[in-house]
Order: sequence, then structure tokens, then C-alpha cells
Amino acid sequence: MTMPVPSVLQGGLERLRSGDLPQFGLLTLALLVTTLVVTWPARPGLANESWYTVSQTRSVLVALLALGYGMGLPLVSPRRAASTALAVGLLALTTLPLELVAHAGSAPATPAWWAWLATPVATAGHLTLGALLGVVVRRLRLTVLAPLLAPAVLAGAIAIDVRLGVTLLNPLTAALQIAPGHLAFHGAAAVLGGLALAWSARRAGRARRAGDQA
Repeated sequence: MTMPVPSVLQGGLERLRSGDLPQFGLLTLALLVTTLVVTWPARPGLANESWYTVSQTRSVLVALLALGYGMGLPLVSPRRAASTALAVGLLALTTLPLELVAHAGSAPATPAWWAWLATPVATAGHLTLGALLGVVVRRLRLTVLAPLLAPAVLAGAIAIDVRLGVTLLNPLTAALQIAPGHLAFHGAAAVLGGLALAWSARRAGRARRAGDQA
């Protein structure tokens, strides 16, 4: 069974208009606007370094959103999971204009296109990692700790990267520089997540057809 693209797209847009996702999206945008305003220089003569804080803040907030919502993907139907993943990805993209404003003001060495490339790939990767974490939580019956696990996992990922001196998992360093390893890791995770979702949809379709024939 395949999931029609228009149906998934419609479901993703609906997820952006209902439930708790719009509230978290507005909170994320509000935090980013506040960060931009606070870090923007008060006088024209001062150095503008707002991009560095805005970029890292945006990267961490989007990663937390993707991990958190990713944990719930194994609990819903494949179509619902695809719609939720798409909605989170679209929400992540809506945060980019604020970073571009800060980028224009700070003029860092990192090109502006890096955020546009890294954001959808990293978001998809974090959704997959969140889904894997959700499976582990359900198997170990640790659902009561679920709200704490996303930030804990992200903090652990940052610590691992810092310890190893690489940029594979750390959204803080990946936000400020072109990081091929970060892109490759999350891209691979995204591909595996897409394959798992397609397999789940096919299995659900077979089960549905078997029930209709019974």
C-alpha cells in the first residue's frame, strides 16, 4: 500500500492547524523573535553578532520538536505518522526567515544556504531518531519519562560530539559551520526512517485487505 502524496500533504497542513503542534510552533517562533530582538545591537556602531545565538537557538528548538514528535510516530497509523512528520518539517522551515534576518545583519562566513540545506535533512533525521527512541521507551515501559528523554538525548548527543571532537550529532556546532558529517548522518537516518514508514504502510495495507477478504 502506498500513501497518496496529496493525502499526506493535506494531512500535514491539517496538523499545522490543529492539535498542539501550532502552539509549539508559535512558542518556537516567539522564542526566536525574542532572541533576535535581545541580541540585535542597540546602536548602529556596535558589532552585530545576533546570528550566532539565533542560529544555535533555532537549531536546538527544531531538534527538540522533531525528537519529541518523533517519539509519538510509532504509536499512530503510517498515514498519520507521515502527516505529522511533514508538519514538523514545514514548521522547521518557517523558522528559517528569522535566521536569515540575523544572517544578513551579522554577515558570518557560513553561507546562508547552509541552513536551508541542513534544516530539512536534520529535522527528518531527528524525527527518525525520535521514533526509534519512542519504540525503546514503549518496550521498556518508560512512558512516564518521555517528556524528559528528548532533551536528555539531545544533551547526550552534544556531549558525545564534544568528547570526540566531531560534528555528527551536535546541532549547536552544525548550525554555525558547514558540517558534511552532520548532514550525512541525519540524511542516512532520514532514509532509514522513510523506508521504515513505507514498510509499515505496506504492512498495514496488507492487513486491511486481509480483513476485508475475511
